[in-house]
Amino acid sequence: MTQASFASALANTGQIMNGAFMQPASSFAIAEQPEIRAFFQDLSRVAPLLVEEAQVADLANLHRMGVACRLCGQFDLAEGFYKKALELAQTSLGADAPETATHRNFLAGLYFMWGRYDESIALIEQSLQVYRAAFGAEHIYTRLTHFGLALAYAGKGDRQRSRVQYDLSALQTQVHVEAQSKDRWSNFTAKLSALAAAKYEQGRYDQAVELFRHCVIHEANEAWPGSLVVAQSLSGLAVLCRSQQLDGEALEFCKMALHMKKELCGESHPEYQATLRQYQELQESYARRVTS
Repeated sequence: MTQASFASALANTGQIMNGAFMQPASSFAIAEQPEIRAFFQDLSRVAPLLVEEAQVADLANLHRMGVACRLCGQFDLAEGFYKKALELAQTSLGADAPETATHRNFLAGLYFMWGRYDESIALIEQSLQVYRAAFGAEHIYTRLTHFGLALAYAGKGDRQRSRVQYDLSALQTQVHVEAQSKDRWSNFTAKLSALAAAKYEQGRYDQAVELFRHCVIHEANEAWPGSLVVAQSLSGLAVLCRSQQLDGEALEFCKMALHMKKELCGESHPEYQATLRQYQELQESYARRVTS
């Protein structure tokens, strides 16, 4: 394929991701906006050609497109990009390469969010073997993959196998995970996983699953840095944490969203103002809880 075809698709997708058509909305309503629907209808017509003609040099672009589609709820489109990326990784790097396992987990994560748990489990189990061989049982990649498998089994309703995998993750020893640097994205996935582990320990499996699903926010920020869609997803995560009485975490994630929206939109934009109100309400709620 010509680089120009993927460049055009990426540029247009970037407009969607950085909010050229965005109005204040939860991350769950993004795909329902008319401009977003029209964009993905157009993308669906060219996606098969992009996927068919993609080469190894397009691996990162395939991943970026998959992330964008997944974050906007376009799972059918995301599947095509992720599957092609995995195919190219297997061809160029080998099926047992850790980088290939990561692409395998990206596809597994899509199936997990889609509720296709059997397909997710099959992929995660393959990645788990690779990580254990490459890094050992104690490595964070291995442990998080065990936890992902535990949640996939929980989603399927197999509590016994889920608990076995959770125990193997040993995340119960890392419930309180602190960031290791001043970078607001530092250790983000580990922190979310720790919150999910805390809910798992309480037997709140549905809440654990929902928290773990939000790890995609970190992946999306790496693929599309400075994206308004990511900022909106952080706002959604703050609401989720607040609903589970995780007020401190809700404040943290809302503050991150507020900072991103200030940089992207400016303080006068409705997106920023909506998040500012959310942040102020969270501060008041948190203060009441602390003093009560």
